[in-house]
Order: sequence, then structure tokens, then C-alpha cells
Amino acid sequence: MRLTPRLCAQHLGWTFKKHWQSQGKRIPRDTGAANELAKVGIIVKDPKEVLNPKKERQRFVIDPDTQVGDDETNYQWHQQKCYVYSNENVLLEGMSQAQVLTKTIRVNGLPKPLTDMLANLSLPSTIDQNILQSILASTLFDAEQVVLPKIKSDERPAFNFPRQYGISQYRQNRLLINRLLTECEKIANPSITSQRRVIDNADFTVSVPKDEDLIQLDLEVHKLVTANKAIEPIKGKFESDIPNMYPLKCTTSIPLRNTYCSETRFPLSNRINCSQPHTIFTFFNKENVRNIHGSNVSNAQFQSRTLLSAFAVAAARAKQLYGDASLEHIPKPIVIQSIQTDGRTFHFGVFQLNTLNLGENSDARNYWFQEENMHLFTHCAYKCGQPVLEGYDKKVFRYLNAFYHNM
Repeated sequence: MRLTPRLCAQHLGWTFKKHWQSQGKRIPRDTGAANELAKVGIIVKDPKEVLNPKKERQRFVIDPDTQVGDDETNYQWHQQKCYVYSNENVLLEGMSQAQVLTKTIRVNGLPKPLTDMLANLSLPSTIDQNILQSILASTLFDAEQVVLPKIKSDERPAFNFPRQYGISQYRQNRLLINRLLTECEKIANPSITSQRRVIDNADFTVSVPKDEDLIQLDLEVHKLVTANKAIEPIKGKFESDIPNMYPLKCTTSIPLRNTYCSETRFPLSNRINCSQPHTIFTFFNKENVRNIHGSNVSNAQFQSRTLLSAFAVAAARAKQLYGDASLEHIPKPIVIQSIQTDGRTFHFGVFQLNTLNLGENSDARNYWFQEENMHLFTHCAYKCGQPVLEGYDKKVFRYLNAFYHNM
């Protein structure tokens, strides 16, 4: 290799870069102006000290092990104990206990306006194909991949099955309901869709006395459809007996506590246009909702959750409109349509709140209309790498569409 002579030259770009760095660090010379101003009594300060003054902040150290106690030190502690029902609770006796708890008589079948609407319903020929695509897109084609709950088998309770990844059940339910509501909006007249609003994850809290006990329902409605006009009360009187639970109490399996919120919570102000609750959707997840003894939820318990969700929304609305006077008398009944689903099974019901006086001294009764559980499909999964959907029931969307159009 031939050696080349050194050029002993400076790189012009590097030279200018170093020059600017040295010039940027120049210290201004003292002109004596600060001393002359100090003689007159004027103090010269750094502009940064004036624009960004230093603030002394007191440091608070919080012990991570400190927890809010369930005693008088808690700001939500009350002397009177309360039975608090939430989304994770189920009633031990199911529907019969819910009827006694809310003083409700059950009527099989839906009200006449809904049955007439279902009988005269005409839908486009392409609607079923759209629903099939909505099911596949919500259940199989979404891009979310999370760790699914552990697989459990009664035949092999001690065996650890491999963990699977897929779409979470909550996301499946939310996507499916959103797409079904979109199909309802496509079919509906613009005059109807302009009167509807959809809210996600609405919280409702209401406390109602029953004889000597205080009962609170603190629930989250996963999808709330509101309207500018309330649903008209159901005409006619319905006679039926409320089940007898003796020797059990209607508050069996409901947690009793001193710490609870005593205020009534309704997610919408009464001053806005579309504040009337119309239809509610609640999601069911068997991994989160279980009995106190750990067994799976029965069909009667599943249906009782639909009733209690509708009662909570109607009672919170009644208290918002009429205040504590609603505990004695409700001027106009409040009708709420309630739908519960786990992504495959749907339960439809209509609740009419006639009274919040749940004691035995009142003869008024609330009404609950319901249909039996319906399955939107029987099986939806990948089989040999191909998406397979079996057992599609088109009747489910017909009911959902009727609920959306009901006024």
C-alpha cells in the first residue's frame, strides 16, 4: 500500500461548526450599568427568575400499603347498612327473587305494540347476509389478540390446557351490538334515527327502601339508547301472583355493607333533548359473574339480571324526574326495554315501573314482559382454517329491530 502525504488542511464544515459553538458561549462584558443602577436603588434580575420563579413544593409521601378502611374513616361510610347489588352479583333464586325484590309480576310474551310490529315487519332481502357478515367480523375477523381465559374441563379439573389467544368477549359483544344497531339505523326512517342517541358504559346508582331494609343497585349499562320521547305506558292491567320465597328473604346473596354512595346517579341531564332512556344492553361474561358459592349462573339467574338492570334505570330516572316523592307515587309509568347478551344468547324484556313503594302496604305492582332466550347462532369458529358459522337464527335481529323502532 502506497503512503500518501498529509495535507494538513481543515475541513471547512467542521471549522464553521466549531466557530459557531465558541461564539455561542461568549460571556458579555461587564459594562458597569448594573453597579450604576444599584446606586440608585434599582436591582437587576435575571429574566428567567422573573418569568419562571422557583416554587417551593411540599413533598407528600403516601404509604402504598395504606388502604381506605371500611369504617367511620371512609367518607362513604353510613350508619345504616345497605344491600348493594352490582354487575358481578347474581340472585340465588333467580327470576322469582328478582320479582319479590322489585315487586314485579311477570308476563310471558312481549307487549301488544311490539308483537304487532313483529307481525307486520318487512325487511330488505339482503339484511340476513349483512347480519352474517357482522357476526363473522365481530367474532372472528377482528385484529385484537389477547390472552383468553383458562380452559376448564369438569372431566379433567387438574389439567392445565394451553392458553389461547383471540378476541376478548367484551370486545366481541361491543362490536356485534354496534353493527346490529347500524343495520337498524339503515332500515329506520330518518325521523326515527334523528330521535335516537347511543351511549357506552353508562353508570346508574339508585337506593330504594323495602320494608326495614335499604337496597341499592349500582350497575353499569354497557350500551344505552336514548330518545327524545319516552315510550308510552303499556295499556291494560295484568294480574298475577308474586312468588313466595319463604323462608328465604329477597335480599339473599346480596352483599350487606356500610360503605356505599347515597346519591342517585343518572348519566344524562334532564335539560338535554334526548335524555329519555329507551333501550339498554348489558353484557354477560361467565368468567366475571358467578354465584357466591362458585357455581355457574343458571338460566333463571341470567334472566333476572335483565330485569334488575331495567329496574335500576327506571328507578334512577324516576328519582331524577320526581325526587324522593317518587318513592310514594309516580305520576306516569316509566317503560324501559332491556336486552342482555353474551354474544350468542339474547334475552329480550320490557319493564314498566309503576311504583317504587316496594313495601307490603301498597297494592301497586310493576310489570315485566319477557321472551325466552334466543340464540343468534349455535357455532362460530375457525374449522380447518376456514370461518364457519352455523345455526343462524334470523328472528333475533327482528326482535332487536322492533325494540329500536318502538315508540
